[in-house]
Amino acid sequence: MAKQYKIDEVSELIGRLKERKNFILTDYSGVKVNDLAVLRRLLSEKDAQYKIVKNNLFKRALKETGYDSVDEHLKGPLGVAFSGDQVGDVAKILKEFSEKNEKFSYLAGVLDNVVYNKEQIKRIADLPSKEVLLSQTMAMINAPARYIATGMNQIMASLARGIKAVAESKNN
Repeated sequence: MAKQYKIDEVSELIGRLKERKNFILTDYSGVKVNDLAVLRRLLSEKDAQYKIVKNNLFKRALKETGYDSVDEHLKGPLGVAFSGDQVGDVAKILKEFSEKNEKFSYLAGVLDNVVYNKEQIKRIADLPSKEVLLSQTMAMINAPARYIATGMNQIMASLARGIKAVAESKNN
């Protein structure tokens, strides 16, 4: 018979997986507790949570929620960053943290029900933020209108100069 704390832990993990469908698996072995506290604080600013989990309990929660394909990455000490919609920001935080802490690394992740390996997560971390992408898109959308307005302004200015030149020539 399973112990009650294990049942509670699995049900909590299931709740987190249902609430936040995006998560990144990390290996935290050798990282100091104080450093992990800093990581948790950074992630909480992006509406993400970092939790140390037991592999067998996390496997049960993954099986219950349909994420069986991640099982191969559940080896050694495992920390999970549960994320909402700001996956890119969370991946950036984990990447920067791993650069500062050599012993910390990310293993894989599930983003929008797709499993990504370590290298793919690294590429996601290198992408510009959502706000930057939106501003770049708006700039591209706005560019043709700006060129049309500039062109029309120059046509009107040329017409005005032509009318002025004709008027000056008739006055002389």
